[in-house]
Amino acid sequence: MAHNVKIKYYARENDKVGTHSYYAQPIPNGTYGFEELCRQASKNTSIEAHTIRAAVEEYVKVAMEKLLDGFRVELGPDFVTLGPGLTAKVKDEVDKNGVIKKVCTADDLTAVGARSRVTAVVNSEFSYEFNRSVRWQKTDKKGNPLEADEDDATLDPDDQPGGSGSSDSSDSSDSSDDGGLE
Repeated sequence: MAHNVKIKYYARENDKVGTHSYYAQPIPNGTYGFEELCRQASKNTSIEAHTIRAAVEEYVKVAMEKLLDGFRVELGPDFVTLGPGLTAKVKDEVDKNGVIKKVCTADDLTAVGARSRVTAVVNSEFSYEFNRSVRWQKTDKKGNPLEADEDDATLDPDDQPGGSGSSDSSDSSDSSDDGGLE
């Protein structure tokens, strides 16, 4: 499945942390629409695009139902698994001098006021293939290359510091800013 795709990114300032803090903000190569995906999936098969579309629409309805029933849902073999997620936390109560007023325990953690979300975990083999195949090009916010056609992260993950891809192979997105699933 080796591709040699180039994806652009720019250095975005993290205003939540303060000044002089930046992170890489990918610039997608576009959005591949559902209709086009169905057309492409029907190529070289005897299945019509409208049949694939209808089947996938029913598949998605069942997946959503099962998520609402609290199940983890596998979206295809060796690809993505969706599941229920909960963001809830509790910590010690501390006064203005940093002295602990109340020590929290596991019993203090509840779902009251918590945030329910859908988690997405990408299969580790696919994540590894993505990591190996993608080439990155630094740009300005509009996607204009900063340096003439140079990539700055094209090494095989095994050749990078830390070896074996040093990134987490499963991705559970929690950010609506970078296209994460919620």
